[in-house]
Amino acid sequence: MKQRQALRERLQQPEILVLPGIYDALTAKIAVSVGFDALVMGGYAIAASRLGQPDVGYLSMTEMVQALKVIIDAVDVPVFADGDTGYGNALSVRRTIQEYEKVGAAAVLFEDQVWPKRCGHMAGKQVITAEEHAKKIRAAADAKTDADLLLIARTDARAVNGLEDAIERGKRYLDSGAEALFIEAPQNEQELEQITAAFPKTILVANMIEGGKTPNLTSKDLQDMGFKIVFWPCSALYMITEAFAKGMKVLHDTGTTRGFEENMMHFSDFNKFIGLEQYAELEKKYK
Repeated sequence: MKQRQALRERLQQPEILVLPGIYDALTAKIAVSVGFDALVMGGYAIAASRLGQPDVGYLSMTEMVQALKVIIDAVDVPVFADGDTGYGNALSVRRTIQEYEKVGAAAVLFEDQVWPKRCGHMAGKQVITAEEHAKKIRAAADAKTDADLLLIARTDARAVNGLEDAIERGKRYLDSGAEALFIEAPQNEQELEQITAAFPKTILVANMIEGGKTPNLTSKDLQDMGFKIVFWPCSALYMITEAFAKGMKVLHDTGTTRGFEENMMHFSDFNKFIGLEQYAELEKKYK
């Protein structure tokens, strides 16, 4: 509850909330260590890190809850959680938000794709009817027990039916109990501005994916347009994949990591970062 209240207070500030995407306890701790005050856990990165598979609906709700709990236990900041489609009908959405709430999510989003879903910037998406997803949002709003848990409605209709339909769906989802709106994959700055013009008093979420459908703008650009929250959900995954591949190539080609050491954290520094000193103090306390 503390983190949900902290999120509510943070959203009262004029500055846009910038959320890096993380997928495990370590990436969460790294992001917090450099100053981020909230995080987002997305299914794209969880699928890649846990399964080595694309974001095409392979993950179950149970796997996502497990991943979420590990992340929340590792840090002391609000964590946004990807609820995908809710993993079924409106009753499945009820259980999903209840399970996410139990492990400490500060915000949960649900999207209107047909299951199995796929990443919002991939081709081939389909959406359910606005009526069906509105019922799912209502079910989520009714099922949460903490009023401070932020419910976000996401629509992927832009790629399927066009921006006008996505905006109309957004209005319907807000009327059904969502407090924030995430219209996925607008294709240019004009579309982003159309979204903020249509929802001047709504908590709006933007999503920046390197190489995705939406131009990669700065958080200041998006704040000036009227967005309140921005995700960079895949950046950590892409950064780590690229850096690890380069380091492994050096090891493979030269038989040592010496040529890559300047790009690495060393033994003592990593032990300090991960909390070994605190563990040693506790060990002394209970001897």
